[in-house]
Amino acid sequence: MTKTILFRADGNAKTGLGHLYRLFSLVEMTKGQYNFVFLTKEESTTKVIPKEYRFVTIPQNITIDQEPEWVNSQFRAKSHSMIVDGYHFNSSYQKKLKAAGYTFIYIDDLATEHMYADIVINHSPDLNETHYKTEPYTQLALGTQFALLRPAFLKAAREKRKTNSIETAFVCFGGSDPNDLSFKAVKALLQFKKINIVLGEAYNHKDIIELAKQYSDKIKLYKNLTETELVNVMKESHIGIAPASTILYELCCVKMPILSGFYVENQKNIYRELADLNVIYSGGDFRKATTEDFQSMITSLLKSPLHNAYLENQSKIFDGNSSQRILGLINRLHISFRKASEKDMLTVFKWSNDNLVRQNSYNSDEIALKDHKNWFTNKIKDEKSLFLIVLVNNQPSGIVRYEINNEYSVVGIVVSKDYRGQGLATYFLKEAAAYYFKRFDKPIHAYIKKENLASIKSFEKARFKHFKDEIIKGNLSFVYKLKKSDAER
Repeated sequence: MTKTILFRADGNAKTGLGHLYRLFSLVEMTKGQYNFVFLTKEESTTKVIPKEYRFVTIPQNITIDQEPEWVNSQFRAKSHSMIVDGYHFNSSYQKKLKAAGYTFIYIDDLATEHMYADIVINHSPDLNETHYKTEPYTQLALGTQFALLRPAFLKAAREKRKTNSIETAFVCFGGSDPNDLSFKAVKALLQFKKINIVLGEAYNHKDIIELAKQYSDKIKLYKNLTETELVNVMKESHIGIAPASTILYELCCVKMPILSGFYVENQKNIYRELADLNVIYSGGDFRKATTEDFQSMITSLLKSPLHNAYLENQSKIFDGNSSQRILGLINRLHISFRKASEKDMLTVFKWSNDNLVRQNSYNSDEIALKDHKNWFTNKIKDEKSLFLIVLVNNQPSGIVRYEINNEYSVVGIVVSKDYRGQGLATYFLKEAAAYYFKRFDKPIHAYIKKENLASIKSFEKARFKHFKDEIIKGNLSFVYKLKKSDAER
């Protein structure tokens, strides 16, 4: 069955917009493959939701305890999965979603709740599995390799950049900026040729407005920028000042020397880890910072001979490929199978003749359509062949095929080019093995060329164990084996 994704987050001037914007990044990653609905409370700032998004507001009289039941009454779990982002979606909320039958992903920051989600994503750089209490089925996706970033920033992360002259500064503290750190930082930057300041939705201090009028030739104020506009303003800048929040991750994607610190507790761990990795220059606790402190820290940063080394570290931590990894997480929750039929003949032909597939096969010659048609027609009728089409959200995405012998079966796998780079091969193999072992008790063997390292890794992650080495058609190969008892662990 094809499922629609429900994206669930809240945000307004009082609570901040970060949870909304993180889910916007996920919408952009998935909207080419999934239909979606954005769910938010009536009190959220809905004007920031892109106009092309379908969104539904949850009535204010629906409490957080009542919400899972309300969601299920409007969007049945059978045809919907969910991605939720927000501190109030606690253990109780998650447990109710699972009880209603939802498959869902939880976007976490705090690692405090017992997790009932199928997958938990936390893109902080300093966490590991020991920080979490989870259900046995819960998978953890931790670290900056799963950074929740919008497409323009991921694109910037894949681009090279070096710093030469430093003439333009970028400042953003987001939200209401209760300590008016924006004003303090800008006063410390007045020696710069130009200062770009991005103010949060809830920012309402007046001093910076007057300062901008006084220095209109160098201070430029921005608010409510689009993704593209924000990237462009960052690219104009040569140095950044920002707290350890999503805006810092975005600056790291663009790449520049960055002075960062924290002013709320949930920024502290990100700050410490990125400072230890020499990704940012240390600003410490910004709540205590004065204009003079900012002046001192900026002077120290400017004297550093390591600017380009820091930019190189930023490019290592944020490689711009997190969208593929996250799409893989979402896709693995939507895997199903059906037996191959005549209608799949041309699709399988196309997949089988893919250059990478032929390279890793024991017969690397291109397959003629006539030969393929005869082979395929025989295979789908053969009682000793279990020929499965892998579906991702009901779309054909690959093949897992078993040749049933007397003592064991031999497995082969093909992942469609459109679904590569997402780490899905392991999950195709795991789910297909569960399907297979419901019907057969015989172990599964896999034959892999020794140079096919990607396949070896996928099979090992799917619990296959190295069984023996063998020469096959002149190729040194590894034989991997999966027993039913190992698959069921």
